[in-house]
Amino acid sequence: MYWLQTLSSSITVIFLGLCLQLTTGEAADIQKLLDVNVIPMGPAKSGEKIELACSVQSYWTNCALVKVYTLSNPPIDFPLGNFNYTYCACPGEAKTFFWTIQSSRTVNVGCGAVFLLDNVCPEGQNSIPPQNKRRYSVNMKTLKIIS
Repeated sequence: MYWLQTLSSSITVIFLGLCLQLTTGEAADIQKLLDVNVIPMGPAKSGEKIELACSVQSYWTNCALVKVYTLSNPPIDFPLGNFNYTYCACPGEAKTFFWTIQSSRTVNVGCGAVFLLDNVCPEGQNSIPPQNKRRYSVNMKTLKIIS
């Protein structure tokens, strides 16, 4: 009976070690490759136009196409249009994107960025998007509306 308990314990330890190794391996693969930061906005008056600015930086080892878009909850107005931007993001370069927004109430607003699979970076730049890694980033801030 003692040998059976020892064998059972050994198998359990090996199984847990294997699970821990697999989990740790996954965590290493899911690294932050895109960083999105919303530039802080001061409070605005109801209906006032304000600028939403988001900075995006890639930590991927190659240049790759990135789409940048807005998020809000509840929905907000874009007097000049709610544009999605695409650009060729290269390692270590940060780029800032701007939108004019308007709201009559306090909202959570921000930006998201995602790697795309299209190959449209200029010739000579390696434009391979990351595979099996975190391919997006989101950042939100609260836009406070004052009366």
